[in-house]
Amino acid sequence: MLWWDRKGEATWAWGLYPQSERHTRLISRLRMRYAWISPMIIYYLIQDVGNIVMMRKCMLGIKQRAESGTATRTANRTQGRNE
Repeated sequence: MLWWDRKGEATWAWGLYPQSERHTRLISRLRMRYAWISPMIIYYLIQDVGNIVMMRKCMLGIKQRAESGTATRTANRTQGRNE
């Protein structure tokens, strides 16, 4: 999935990359073009620090939900075989 602003100053991409039969890596990439002479640069740099914290929490939440779903599906399949 890809998002971009209409001015061409920012893009945000999400990608799923298979690592093995049972593992997939989720990558999120945010790219921005800064106007270093703008007084807003201080705001943008502070916002970037917040984005790093927010994105880590988001990715860990996705990982937790994905792994808990896998554990449930695996347990259900195993129970179905034993019955």
